[in-house]
Amino acid sequence: MEDNQPLISQLRLARKLAKNQRKRRHTKRAEARREAETRAQAEELAVAAALRARRQHEGDEAVTQLERRRQQQGFITSEHYEQAVDAAKVRLVQRHHEREGEHEERGDDESAQYIEADDGLPTACMEVAGERRNVKLDSGARYTVAGTEWIALGDRVSDTAPVDCVEGIGGFLLDVVGVWRFELTNIFGEIVRVDACIINGCTDEFLLGVDFMREHGANMDFAKNEMKYESAGPVIVIPFRTFDGDNRGKVAAVRMAATRRLGRSTVTPIEVAVTAEDGEKGIFLPATKLGSVMLAATVTEARNGKTWVPAINAGRDRVKLPSKKELGTWILLDDDVTVLEVNGSMSRERIVEWLADMGDTETPVDNEHEMKIGVEDEDSRSLMKKLLRVYRNLVVDADDCPPATALDVEHHIDTGDAKPMMLKRRRHAQKENEVVHTNVQKMLSAGVIEEGNGAWGFPVVLVKKKDGEVRFCIDYRALNAVTRKDAYPLPRIDETLESLGGAVLFTTLDLRSGYWQIRVASADKEKTAFTTKRRLYQFKRMPFVLTNAPATFQRLMNSVLQGLTWPSCLVYLDDIVIYTRGGIERHVLEVACVLERLSAAGLTLKLKKCMFATQRMEYLGHELSVDGVRPLDRLVTAVREFPKPRDATEVKRFVHLAGYYRRFIEGFGAMMSPMTKLLRKDVEWEWGEAQDDAFERVKEALT
Repeated sequence: MEDNQPLISQLRLARKLAKNQRKRRHTKRAEARREAETRAQAEELAVAAALRARRQHEGDEAVTQLERRRQQQGFITSEHYEQAVDAAKVRLVQRHHEREGEHEERGDDESAQYIEADDGLPTACMEVAGERRNVKLDSGARYTVAGTEWIALGDRVSDTAPVDCVEGIGGFLLDVVGVWRFELTNIFGEIVRVDACIINGCTDEFLLGVDFMREHGANMDFAKNEMKYESAGPVIVIPFRTFDGDNRGKVAAVRMAATRRLGRSTVTPIEVAVTAEDGEKGIFLPATKLGSVMLAATVTEARNGKTWVPAINAGRDRVKLPSKKELGTWILLDDDVTVLEVNGSMSRERIVEWLADMGDTETPVDNEHEMKIGVEDEDSRSLMKKLLRVYRNLVVDADDCPPATALDVEHHIDTGDAKPMMLKRRRHAQKENEVVHTNVQKMLSAGVIEEGNGAWGFPVVLVKKKDGEVRFCIDYRALNAVTRKDAYPLPRIDETLESLGGAVLFTTLDLRSGYWQIRVASADKEKTAFTTKRRLYQFKRMPFVLTNAPATFQRLMNSVLQGLTWPSCLVYLDDIVIYTRGGIERHVLEVACVLERLSAAGLTLKLKKCMFATQRMEYLGHELSVDGVRPLDRLVTAVREFPKPRDATEVKRFVHLAGYYRRFIEGFGAMMSPMTKLLRKDVEWEWGEAQDDAFERVKEALT
């Protein structure tokens, strides 16, 4: 070991210098990217701002000229105008052009036609100039109109309009400034071009009238709450929402937000379009017949006019669900409504039938005694067991190395121009050599390692665990020092935990020797070599302590579970949690989605470390339950019983231990500051009253 000290020191110095150089290069590249992105964003914002300013200026000029002209004509007084602009709802008035200077008296003039636009109209949420805006659809309004707030979102196409003025509440006449053209985008990404009369005195209203519907041959379907019309391409669909007398949302059609293909005999989450505001919850009720595709009746939450529902393809062929395909209906829920049971189409019987079609649900798996299911209801437990029997290939009980993933994923070790290194083997006692030999033979027979003959080699280290057992490790510090770091991000634990709020059922999955399910690239196998008393060996599968191993594994899991993470599951390295804000039927489907992905990727689970369908579980050092997220009692006890630090190292340990739960302690940073300042290089160690007080306050705040 002493002979290796100069080499290790040189490697550490080289690592530090290389790290600083990489850091400087990375910082420069990052700054250059940020500057380029900032410039591009600033240019885009400047162009958009200039466009808006030009549009607004044109609109303001048109309004000013119109007001000046009307006042000169004596058509409307300043007093009447100030009262009129308070009107938020309008009635369109079409009247004959009159002689200059002549004032029209209100009354039963047959030349005036009144078309009312009141609240309660069908309302569609459309995007215009990057903003989401509400558009009201009124088949009783003769013309399409918009308030002055819309001026900056479109282009003026004409100073003249088919109507001269509109009538606000109280009978005050409001002028039409001109005609503006707008490009509205529906939830399916289709552009709808609309010409609207701008109303001087009305602000944010937009009323889509009969002129648009007649021009496009549009039909209003109140059974499905949507307007449709033919175009040069596909049929344009504009979903809208309506309300009954109690201001409750009525049933609306649910359609595919984009085209999606479902694999045969799979469960896939699909994104659908719903007519709802962000955060609103509703019940999705699937259509009765969709061929081999079954959709789960479920409670969903809308985001940007969309939501997710699980789809089951029970057939033997792939199925294509095209964009805008009607899937079912969606009913808005009140905030104070608790859903105890959803439509019978989501029956357990139907799920059992689907599982039976997927595979053998009756024959127990070999290690079913290791299966841990949290729910106590026998029917629910039986449903979960049937699911796991279908995916029995994922939970095969075996001590050997699990098969490598079916995906084209390998671990690469980029050492740049670093020269190969062969570090001196460490001496071990006779019993320790037996431990080394046993582990080597086990990994050889499992297919994890193979004999090597390269120029790289690192020593074996035996680490004693708290229970007295010895762990077989390789000292890869020198290799990690010259390996270029993979900056692939790991999930933030705080964001992960925040996503679990409101869940009532949890399932955790643990991959069987997860790292060993990833191959080491052939060109890099020799870099993983380790020396023993007998010979040199190298890894065929990814070892645990390589510096970039976590990044490689997280990248694999994110790829495997793409589209599922966040809506229904989270993954942190080899820990997967599936969470459901519904009943056991919904949970079974969401677990099936994840198991299907793992099966397709050729990954396997360690059954005895998995927990299925439980209402309380441990995850990433926290306890999850229907009551929310809280720290684990045993870790809180570790904080409470932590002895008073005697040096900076122990302060650092306490800061890291307590800091893991800083989200539960308000003002954690300020509270901890008397201790953290002792970690500065220019501060001498002196534990005083301030540190004592901070130490105890942190303990009290957490416990």
